[in-house]
Amino acid sequence: MSDFVPEVEENEGEEATPMEASNSKPESTNPNIQAEPEQDFSRRFLNDKWYGKYGDDGNLLEHVGDNWVPVDPEMEELLSQLWFEQEEQEKNSNAHYDWDPEKNEWVPKAKKEGEEEVNEDFIAEYQANYGVQYEEIYTKNCSSCRGRREEERKKEEEKLGLKGDKGKEEGWVDRSGKVFAVYVSNLPLNITEEEFTEFMSKCGVIQPDFRTNKPKCKLYRDDDGELKGDGRCCYIKKESVDLACDILDGAHLKGKDVKVEEAHFEMKGDFDPTKKRKRLTEDQKKRYREQQNKIFEWVPDKPRNYRPKSDCTVIVKNMFTQEQMRRNAALMLDLKEEMEQSCAKYGTVKKVIVYDNHPDGIVSVSFTTTDESDNAVKYLNGRVVDGRRLTAELWDGKTKYKVEETEE
Repeated sequence: MSDFVPEVEENEGEEATPMEASNSKPESTNPNIQAEPEQDFSRRFLNDKWYGKYGDDGNLLEHVGDNWVPVDPEMEELLSQLWFEQEEQEKNSNAHYDWDPEKNEWVPKAKKEGEEEVNEDFIAEYQANYGVQYEEIYTKNCSSCRGRREEERKKEEEKLGLKGDKGKEEGWVDRSGKVFAVYVSNLPLNITEEEFTEFMSKCGVIQPDFRTNKPKCKLYRDDDGELKGDGRCCYIKKESVDLACDILDGAHLKGKDVKVEEAHFEMKGDFDPTKKRKRLTEDQKKRYREQQNKIFEWVPDKPRNYRPKSDCTVIVKNMFTQEQMRRNAALMLDLKEEMEQSCAKYGTVKKVIVYDNHPDGIVSVSFTTTDESDNAVKYLNGRVVDGRRLTAELWDGKTKYKVEETEE
C-alpha cells in the first residue's frame, strides 16, 4: 500500500494542506462524510484520480478539489474491484520490499537469520542446481539427429536395393519397390513373344524398354535356344501385378493352365562388372518418366474440322531464280517486303521467309488462321509473275526448305 499524498500547492499565510500525514484523517467540509479518526485512511490512484477509504470496510471517497466526497454509486463496484486488484498486485510485487518513510522509497526487507540474499550469485547458483540442464537437451537433440540420419540412410539403401528385407533367402534381390514384374510358368512351348505380350497386356500397360522401346516381356530359353516354358513381364503400375496374379493365374492358354506370381530376382554366379548395363543419365531418366506419364495422359479427341498449325503457312514456289539472286543482292529484302504487302489483303501476315539458296525459288508466308492461308492459296496458285507461273500450297509441317550455302 502506497502512502503517497497528492500534491497540493502551499501558499504563504495558509494554515495547512488538506492532508498532513498518511495515517491521519483528512479534513473535509462535506457533512456527508462520517469521520472515524480511530481507523487508518488509505489512498490509491485509480483511473487518473485519487481515491481513499477508512479501514477495509469503509466507503470509497473521491478527492475533488480540496475535499473528499463519496463516489458515484454506479461507479463504486468498478472502483472497488480496481482497488482490490491493485492491492493484491502490490502485495505480490512488494513481497521482498518494505516502504521506508524516512528515505521515501522502497528498500529490501531485512534478511532473517539463516536466509540468503537474493542476488545475481544466488540466481546463478539456483539455476545451476535446479534449472534447465542444457547439456542433456543438446545430447538428446544430437542423438535424435543421429537417429533420423540413420533412418534416412536405411531408407535410401532400401530404395536403391542395396539392402534386402530380413528373412529373404540368400541370393534373392528385393526389387519390389522399383520393378513391378510377374513370373509366369507352365507356358506352352509353342507360344511366341507377340502372343505372350498380348496375353499379359490384359492386366495393364507393359513397361517399354528405354533403349529399345520394346515391351519388357521375356520368354526364357535354354542353352540350345529352346523355350523353357516360363517367362517374365514388367508392368508400369504396381496394381497391374496384383491384377495379373488374381486374373491370369490359372488361366487357360493353348491347352495349359499358366501359373502367375510376383517376380523375385536372384543373382546367379559371380558378379561381372563388364556385363553391367550403363546407368541412365538424369536427362534420360526424366525423358523416360515423361514417356511413361504420357501413356496415361488423357487427351481429348480432336474435332472433325481440326486442322494442324502447319496449315496456317503457305509455300509459294517459282518466286525467283538463282540467277536473279546472284545479280541482285538486295532482291531478298525486296521480295520479303513485296510479299508482306501483297499478302496483307488475304489476312494478317505473321512471318515471311525467303529461302534464297533453294533452287525452286521458295517463299513461305505464315498467317494467323487457316481461313487466311486458304484464301492466299486460292489467289496465288497459278498466278504468273515475270513470265513464271507460281504454285502455292499449304505446308505439310515436315519438309525443310532451308539449303545451306556451299563453298562452290
